[in-house]
Amino acid sequence: MTGLTKLPSELISAIVSFLEDSDVRTTRLTCRAIERASLAQFGHRFFRKKGYLITSPSLHVLACIAAHKDLKKYVQHVWFNPDCFTFVHPECAPDPQEAPDPENPESLLQLLSLSDRKRYEAYQTVKQDHSDLLQTWGWQLQEVLTPVFAALPNLKTVGMRRSEDHAPWGWRRLKDSVGEDPRDLGPIPSGPMRSLSDPTKLFLAIIIAAAAANSQLRRFYIDAIELDNIHPASLAQETLDKACGAIWYLEINITKAWLYKHQKNEFVPEREDCGSGLVKLLKATTQLKEIALQIFSDRQPTNAQRDRDFWRNSYPYICLQRAVESVHLPHLTRVKLEKVVTSPATLLALLSPCAGCLTSLKLRDVRLLSDEEHPQPWRSVFAFLLASCPKLDYLLFSRLLWEHGVVTFLGPSDVQSVRSRAPDTRSLSEIVSASSSGEAFFLDDELLELNISGREAVARTLEELVERHCYHTWLSEIGSIDEMGWHTDTTDEDW
Repeated sequence: MTGLTKLPSELISAIVSFLEDSDVRTTRLTCRAIERASLAQFGHRFFRKKGYLITSPSLHVLACIAAHKDLKKYVQHVWFNPDCFTFVHPECAPDPQEAPDPENPESLLQLLSLSDRKRYEAYQTVKQDHSDLLQTWGWQLQEVLTPVFAALPNLKTVGMRRSEDHAPWGWRRLKDSVGEDPRDLGPIPSGPMRSLSDPTKLFLAIIIAAAAANSQLRRFYIDAIELDNIHPASLAQETLDKACGAIWYLEINITKAWLYKHQKNEFVPEREDCGSGLVKLLKATTQLKEIALQIFSDRQPTNAQRDRDFWRNSYPYICLQRAVESVHLPHLTRVKLEKVVTSPATLLALLSPCAGCLTSLKLRDVRLLSDEEHPQPWRSVFAFLLASCPKLDYLLFSRLLWEHGVVTFLGPSDVQSVRSRAPDTRSLSEIVSASSSGEAFFLDDELLELNISGREAVARTLEELVERHCYHTWLSEIGSIDEMGWHTDTTDEDW
């Protein structure tokens, strides 16, 4: 190791870059000279992008990193998992069907084994800690995050991750203590919620902390946010402007949760409030270049027939329509929409201001509603993209929908074979406008999705799509698609 220390620090750093993570940590323990020389590699590899739980121990680690004079400069990307045994009843907990002894409040705990009791106590402790941090719009979490964000000079990305594929600091220790993974999400209750969701409270804390710290965030991604359920007084437009004014990339999944109103003076949004939260957020992102938007349907149950009027009164439709009417986004180069219900006019109004600079478009599970002006709703969109988006060099279309079913990408020779499999297909001879070549455009396993890159290939594909797409009430036995998917609300599925 003495020979290694005689090398220039730049060369030591280069050597360390080839080591595995565990070897990097071991090598840094050999001597101070190597520790100093390998700091850049160590900081970039282990601290550039890191995730945390909303628990005091996990956030304490983040605060210590932000206070470290060397490590804090390597932090560029911080993400949080808002879940902590969300909607989960752990196996170590007492049986919920058992009635406690009214004279002995701990009677149910006394039925547990010693190991289960320790696990349940650990579960109760972390759940209380998590709840305390997020109560009252997450004000305690705001107090933690504000000095942290202010101390991180290169912080550019903040977001949320809820998947078990990602490992926030402390999750494994909690799993060992409780016996279950804190990242697991249990069954979502069917009734109304009594407060804002944890992701929504986390969103509030991040925005208010970023504004107070004057953070210049460039990328922000958030999941399952009840934007319209946030009381207007708790999130002013000025705060959003300060936190989001520098953002280039925004990924947001929003939902209209069903809130229970405790008292008459409590805030519960009305129909006219739909989309107001999204409008406020988009107004703040004046430099936005990329957007990924997903709008989930209203969780409140309904027996209404899912026809055109139903979809026009749905939350995704009203929300996006209001946002597009209120905000123009002229700088967008990349657009991704999922689980959206809208009209051709609204979709075109969203894309028109940025048509000249749009390079990438991803549409997945998007439902367009026909009208007198657009009897074939997708045709006008394909034609617009072909004529007005000269820089478009990437397309992803997956499971495009209309009010009665699905759209497939077909050539004339495919029409009869699809009819034979789907007897309920609506008047294809009237709906499909095909060229005289009789050549199939897509193969059977590509009926529901296409993925095209390159400007010439995109333009050629759009030219074909204008005339070669079909509208169906339902399709069966195409690839591995479950036909029941066409009879249910597709907005309830995960992609």
